[in-house]
Amino acid sequence: MRKNKGYLIRLAIFLALYGIIFKYHPSLTNWLYGYKTQSYQPYFIYLFYPILALFTIVRWKDITSIKPYRNNFWQTTIFAAVAIGIFLLPLRELMIRYTTGNDIIPHQFIYYFPMLMGYSALFIAIFNIDFIKKFESELFLLIYMVCLYLIAEVLIDKFWFYFSNTILFALGYILPLFSKTVAIDPSQLMVSMNSFTVNIGATCSGIYSLTTFTFLFVSSVMMIQKKAKIHIFKTIGALTAGLVMIFILNIIRITIIVSVGAFYSPELAIDLFHEYLSAIFLIGLFVSYLYFVFPKIILTPTQSNSH
Repeated sequence: MRKNKGYLIRLAIFLALYGIIFKYHPSLTNWLYGYKTQSYQPYFIYLFYPILALFTIVRWKDITSIKPYRNNFWQTTIFAAVAIGIFLLPLRELMIRYTTGNDIIPHQFIYYFPMLMGYSALFIAIFNIDFIKKFESELFLLIYMVCLYLIAEVLIDKFWFYFSNTILFALGYILPLFSKTVAIDPSQLMVSMNSFTVNIGATCSGIYSLTTFTFLFVSSVMMIQKKAKIHIFKTIGALTAGLVMIFILNIIRITIIVSVGAFYSPELAIDLFHEYLSAIFLIGLFVSYLYFVFPKIILTPTQSNSH
């Protein structure tokens, strides 16, 4: 335990700072520049937690073999200064300057990629370059996958409307089981029950959850492949089943939100269930995959030889 104590402490510091920065960055920009930098994609904040958990699980033996070390003062200082400088950038001004009338550069890129670079600099400041070199292939792979995730988010954002309509279709059969006062307006993507109305917009369509799960699944498989071979058909089947479960869980989530808002408390439905239920379902499913599904797709030595 003594050998990995330093790693766990550094990891806890990074995750704590990551959560604090993400939460209070809009307030900081409001204080500095008079506006709040909007976080366009709420799932971005959750990415690094399962990513680093995955990295820790897969490379735990190698991490524990590292001798305890002290941080290099200059590395920590320089990269911390770089991170702070990036976090203090007037990102909204950059968004306005480079995306107004420009259909090629989505405004999300102007926010997320600088923030990603800032978090990367913060990670180096806490762990230092020697640690990065030992695991550079995995860490660069994860950054690469995050970049692909952000690009995918922009591309698939054009199709959320179809997912929302599918959810409305399902709710048309589910909600009448709880109440007779159900109204669904597909043209406005609205559903109401007992005077409680919600809009099934982009964030409720489930498309972000599907993208996030795909990203986590593919990242996991790529890291597993560095240590063992996998069964390709089982892997494809596991991904397909996971995507179906994510979509079903999103329908269950919206059913819970509407039911709580209609029969108990609209404030509770919006402030608690709407904000956190999707993340709970997503993290819960992914953790289940880590423990129960991924071990099933890894080929044993006997299976590997037969292939």
